[in-house]
Amino acid sequence: MKYQICLLGAALAVAPGWLRAQKAAAPAAPITISGQMNGVPDSTTVAVFEPMPGVPLNYFFTDGPNEAVVRGGRLRYQLRHGQTGFVRYDGQYVPRNLSFVEPGARITFTLKPAADNAPPTVVFEGTNAAGNNLLVQGKLLNGGPPDGSRMRATLAAAPTATAGLAALEAEAVAPKALLTAALREHQISQRCYDVLTAEVEQRVLYWAGQALDFHFQNPIKADLHLQMSESEARQLAQALCARYDPALPRYRYSALGNLGIVAGLRKQGVLPSPAPTAHTWAGHAPKFEQVYGDLGRFDYLPAPLQAKAVGDLTLTALAFNTTSPADFAQLAADYQRLFPASPYTPIITKALPKVPPPVAAGQNQTFGTLAAGTHALAFAPAPGLDTVRTLASLVRQQFAGRPVFVDFWASWCGPCIAEFKYEPGLHEFASKNGIEVLYISVDKAGFRDKWAALAAKNNLRGAHYLASEAVQKSLEKVVPYLPTYMVFDKNGQLVEASAYHPSDGEKLYQQLRERLGLR
Repeated sequence: MKYQICLLGAALAVAPGWLRAQKAAAPAAPITISGQMNGVPDSTTVAVFEPMPGVPLNYFFTDGPNEAVVRGGRLRYQLRHGQTGFVRYDGQYVPRNLSFVEPGARITFTLKPAADNAPPTVVFEGTNAAGNNLLVQGKLLNGGPPDGSRMRATLAAAPTATAGLAALEAEAVAPKALLTAALREHQISQRCYDVLTAEVEQRVLYWAGQALDFHFQNPIKADLHLQMSESEARQLAQALCARYDPALPRYRYSALGNLGIVAGLRKQGVLPSPAPTAHTWAGHAPKFEQVYGDLGRFDYLPAPLQAKAVGDLTLTALAFNTTSPADFAQLAADYQRLFPASPYTPIITKALPKVPPPVAAGQNQTFGTLAAGTHALAFAPAPGLDTVRTLASLVRQQFAGRPVFVDFWASWCGPCIAEFKYEPGLHEFASKNGIEVLYISVDKAGFRDKWAALAAKNNLRGAHYLASEAVQKSLEKVVPYLPTYMVFDKNGQLVEASAYHPSDGEKLYQQLRERLGLR
């Protein structure tokens, strides 16, 4: 099954000379983050994704503990690396946002709870507060789809390449003026000004370059409605990428993965590029399509930029666990062979999951149970399991005469795992009413060990099935998203295709009573 992951993006190119300087530099002054979390319950955790040496930003991967815990309405976190770059925050009560950090920074903020259906807001104080407030308010061409739509309209209306570049550059004038005013009033540091100004420029490339990339791939689907000719559009793409070339040292801290745009335009022949000497990344593309739709485009970049772009992508893939350990090992081997001195290589090597030993032919390792008081899945022979092709046949074969509540999940699905903390109530209700609980994972076969470990870690009492390729294929049309919950009666008939979540508590239990005819 394919569950496409929408990425926020990844960090941008780092010049080799800068990397050498980072290695030789003295330890950076520590950076601390503290927040007043109004209305947030104690023990709530907030994930903090910080820059690492040679890796100014990654949105999802962390090389160590990265959670701050709310206590007494406050949280405090000290970054481990003290690097210049961007920090991303993520949590149930915290709006996803970035803040700029530099060595020695003291970042403070106040979280204001949601009101009148409006989302919660964050107001920064302390070091570079003016710049971080502009970021969180979406004032630096980072306001999301509205900015993208406006930039597309600006691009489409331009009659020539020259006019298009001038119009796009004009979009950056107002955001840069805000940063200039903050610098003049000593509200931000020179470094903050330089990095955020560069970020604004990369946003121009992000919105316009992405639109042009899609246009050259499929003009009809892109629906850009350009006024300029195709030759002028190509000239504009070339001028835009020359003006805001993401490989330039000034953009080394950017929070955007614009190397992918440049690589795509190279692959399509819009930007001049020699033919790849090898198709290394294209060979891995099918295994990583859930993380990035066209890994093969990075073969068209020069080697130093390949190291950066593929390094970013690999960290994201590791964070999401969408590919088997064996496939990761193959990608890592190529990466280590080609870029042994890359700052990403030791990070990838350390984080790479272990390849599990092969399972003996005929040995059941995909259908097990977790009993109360045990700490690992138990596997026993499951006659006929290898002949199962559909969910209904699985339920009828393994649970004849018993109603079943089915939980579809995956090891990379955060919302699925978040529901697990509500399982004790479900287990109690199911046990009292003779209902079996079946957890079906749609992980790849190579994630068998991770699947089994997560089931035990979350104390998911009941039956567990790591769905075969045939069963996953049959589920593609009936399980469009995760998590999904279903109910089967004692005759193996599906009586509810979209049940309430365990977190819905009594709503779910009442639904089970109605669907199964319970008293």
